Amino acid sequence: MASPLTIALTDLRDALASVRLPLPLPRAAELTGLSRDFSKQLDDYVLPRLQRIEAPLLAVVGGSTGAGKSTLVNSLIGRVVTKPGVIRPTTRSPVLVYHPDDARWFADERILPGLIRSNASSDDTRSLHLVPEPTLPRGLAVLDAPDIDSVVVENRRLAAQLLSAADLWLFVTSAARYADAVPWDYLASAVDRSAAVAVVVDRVPPAAMAEVPPHLGQMMTERGLASSPLFAVPETTTDADGLLPDAAVASIRGWLAALAADQNTRAWVVMQTLDGAIGSLTRQAPDIAQAVDDQLDHPFRRGDRDGGHGTSTPKFAIADSTALAAVWPSPQIEASRITWARSASTSSSLPFALPEASRCRASSWRTVPTRQGTHWPHDSSRKNSAMRRTASTRSADSS
Repeated sequence: MASPLTIALTDLRDALASVRLPLPLPRAAELTGLSRDFSKQLDDYVLPRLQRIEAPLLAVVGGSTGAGKSTLVNSLIGRVVTKPGVIRPTTRSPVLVYHPDDARWFADERILPGLIRSNASSDDTRSLHLVPEPTLPRGLAVLDAPDIDSVVVENRRLAAQLLSAADLWLFVTSAARYADAVPWDYLASAVDRSAAVAVVVDRVPPAAMAEVPPHLGQMMTERGLASSPLFAVPETTTDADGLLPDAAVASIRGWLAALAADQNTRAWVVMQTLDGAIGSLTRQAPDIAQAVDDQLDHPFRRGDRDGGHGTSTPKFAIADSTALAAVWPSPQIEASRITWARSASTSSSLPFALPEASRCRASSWRTVPTRQGTHWPHDSSRKNSAMRRTASTRSADSS
């Protein structure tokens, strides 16, 4: 039987998917896109993960064009499982690597629905290339995502979708591009929803090893990622298969293996990211509800046909042919319906809040070698803020 939280979030998913904001009011386009993204994240990650808490931890390797994501994945595995793109832009299916004993978790579409399962690589971004790998630890799956800043629109969309479906972001950048704006926009969204993140900076010249990692660590601290692990991979030559020397990636491989081996730590990472995703969604959903209300309450929508200002401008006249069909058939999303899901998620019966004794003090930043058993802190301030907003919204609705 589905839990109250799952039922609430399923209802929320359906309501968000039906949102239409055709009138050109402030933030209408932004909130239409946000409702679509939230609906997809509920489908791709939140609901499947709630139903399968015990599924392997999904680490999505993301980053900018030419950051070396595929080379890193291949080097971590020890063989070529994903083909690096030499010619840009590269359009190909994402690659999911997992232990053969974990195949049942990824064979169907409960995780990443909408992506066609395939046993071969292709240029179709709608397919998911499955690669069983016996050397990968049980309980861990690694997904090589497209470039977040690709000039190909479908690549960027797929990268965003996959990162939103990740339990853990393994974010890859390079010594030459770690300060670029696009990666930090993505990392800011990870901070906003308390997602578990580890950062890899590769191709670091030996002479810059004492400068680049500390500077990147300082930037991470300033932007809310102080407790996220940071790994530095030196600039080096690759072998005939394009693999990095084992010593260059051993610390990352060991850290991921330790994460997979410890069931409690693995569950901690999953719960942190899942709780953050639900928190971010319900924190912003009232804005979508208000936008729907604004559309429905606008003079143009209230049947103002007596010369009111609502129909006097061309932009409202253009919307006239589609407004009624687009808005009225869609169920109105009430703030109380949206925020109830968050109330359920913060119930003490759910394992999202970890006991205080399990927390430890994290250093401001770390570079290789990173100690195993990395602490994943839980920021309850966002949860408290969302709960306060829920209470105020309900109070306003009942008055």
